[in-house]
Amino acid sequence: DHRIIQGAESGSFLRTIDGSLRGEDTFYADVFGALQATPAPEVPAPPSAMAGIGTAAAGYDDLKAVAAGMALVKAYRNFGHKAARLDPLGGEPLGDPALDPAPLGLNSDNMARIPAELMRIYVPGATLAEALPHLAATYCGTIAYEVEHIASHEERVWLRHVIESGEHAPPLDAEAQRNLLARLTRVEGLERFLHKAYLGQKRFSAEGLDTMVPMLDRIIADAADAGAGEVVIGMAHRGRLNVLSHIIGVSREAILAEFEAGRASDPMAPKGGLDDVKYHLGAEGEVTTADERTVRVALVPNPSHLEAVNPVVEGRTRAAQTDRSTPVAAVDHATVVPVLLHGDAAFAAQGVVAETFNLSRLAGYATGGTIHLITNNQVGFTTSPAEGRSTDYSSDLAKGFDAPIIHVNADDPEACLAAARLAMMYRHRFGNDVVIDLVGYRRYGHNEGDEPGYSQPQMYAAIADHHTVRELYRDELVAGGVVGADEAAADVKAVA
Repeated sequence: DHRIIQGAESGSFLRTIDGSLRGEDTFYADVFGALQATPAPEVPAPPSAMAGIGTAAAGYDDLKAVAAGMALVKAYRNFGHKAARLDPLGGEPLGDPALDPAPLGLNSDNMARIPAELMRIYVPGATLAEALPHLAATYCGTIAYEVEHIASHEERVWLRHVIESGEHAPPLDAEAQRNLLARLTRVEGLERFLHKAYLGQKRFSAEGLDTMVPMLDRIIADAADAGAGEVVIGMAHRGRLNVLSHIIGVSREAILAEFEAGRASDPMAPKGGLDDVKYHLGAEGEVTTADERTVRVALVPNPSHLEAVNPVVEGRTRAAQTDRSTPVAAVDHATVVPVLLHGDAAFAAQGVVAETFNLSRLAGYATGGTIHLITNNQVGFTTSPAEGRSTDYSSDLAKGFDAPIIHVNADDPEACLAAARLAMMYRHRFGNDVVIDLVGYRRYGHNEGDEPGYSQPQMYAAIADHHTVRELYRDELVAGGVVGADEAAADVKAVA
């Protein structure tokens, strides 16, 4: 870990370093012992050189390699996300030169002599050479992390340990994988039915971000395990029908009635089908988790589009967390968990997001950590990210509020569950906000009445040829022998 040393403290620090370099303690013996290298007898140095440094060339090279190895580990932790495979549509990551060991003077030989223990890393491998592929897979796969901006040393160390050890990403057994596939099938099936039955009607489908539903399943289950009795959700329109149906439990009949109302000839009939969106009103239900825990789940009304619901969710959550039965009201943040689903363009652009974040650690407003899930379809209405914000990621705003950021490819459902699990682990441990940047796409443009090929022709050419996450995951499970060919055929029929 690194921090700025200044003021009176800097003199003491420099004196300690100078003494170590002069050989006043066991610094060299410790380093060469760890490297299993033997320093040559000291050679008198010129007056201008630092005393005590005279070592054999090989030992000095090993010392440089250790320093280079530490720089490489730091680069992966800080910039590994820039080389991660986050775009389901196959866009090439930018990468970062700092992730290349060669300019640092590192090669397979000297990395094989560096004990992984010296690097303070938690991935498998006894040496840096053995650990490096695991480090790259951890930070540059379909899930990536930005946590090094966090001011708290304790939080940074905890996050590094959990991320690099894989504690948040235990392998799913065959039954869990089949259940996940079934969940994705139901999510896609609802959207496909609505698209066929009500072609051209606006519904702002979840397709391309289907994994938001199993991620909410994971968040709710983990909230229940941590003692919560309620989860309060706020979101705009993208994917809301699926959340109402599969998370809250709103009946299919009620959802279809919103579409059919637009066809009614009676002027007094509900006109939901003629509205811009059909699901501004909220809904509440109960979810029973796999281990038979019951959690009340509320989707808060959002009559205004996008992020206006954020402070409403936080206020409702704080009120529900407050026990006023005693003379001095007590607040228990564990009892209710707030979850906010954001659009990527809206998260970066709307000031209410920053205003709500600014309340997150104030004693009178804190809710013990909000799970922010950015449903990132990589375009805002018809605006590309490069033309809509001045930051690399839509999530960059959150860095200013010390929130960890987890980026994940929406086409890797198991990685998505790991992201959700890490977010809940962090909230439970530290009680602060955390952001998941779920990178996907939108299959039918801003809404189902648009033709997105006019404004994003290359993106939508790629989407037209791109398999859904259900199809990709089904094929993966078939290849792994988890799902048989007959089950796969039934899966196709279910959403046909």
